[in-house]
Amino acid sequence: METEEISVGEFVSRLFELKLARTQTNSPRKSAAAEDILRYGHYRGWLEDQDERHPETLLNRQTAARIAHMFLLIECGLPDLSDITPSTVLKDLYTCRVCANHIAQIYTRGIIKSWNEDEKYDLQNKKESDSSDSSEFFFNHLAQVSKPDALEIIRKLEQIL
Repeated sequence: METEEISVGEFVSRLFELKLARTQTNSPRKSAAAEDILRYGHYRGWLEDQDERHPETLLNRQTAARIAHMFLLIECGLPDLSDITPSTVLKDLYTCRVCANHIAQIYTRGIIKSWNEDEKYDLQNKKESDSSDSSEFFFNHLAQVSKPDALEIIRKLEQIL
């Protein structure tokens, strides 16, 4: 079964729709063109040059975490969590030092789970007797985000806001 993919541009457009719905502006222009949204996001600092120049690029977990974190921080004014200890279970958290805080913030808020948790590994139900369990948790930075997963990320962001 083939999963439906989502581009960076489509993810950003859907994310921006969330902001428009949240602010409920009365402007005559309810939805902006994708290129305008990308330009605006880059200007505001929650998107990078590559996002604006190559919106057709398929979305991966690292990029989704970066965009979602910076969107919350800059566009929504939501401050970073001071305690990101839960994210230290991710063995590959520091694979990209630049992305580490983005991933830690988004993981700690429960917006994107570890790759292993997506396989339904339940940390809350783990008993103390299971402490010898050698399960390791990975974020898997470069794994593609499917369209349903991207919509789930946006749904979780909506709950936070």
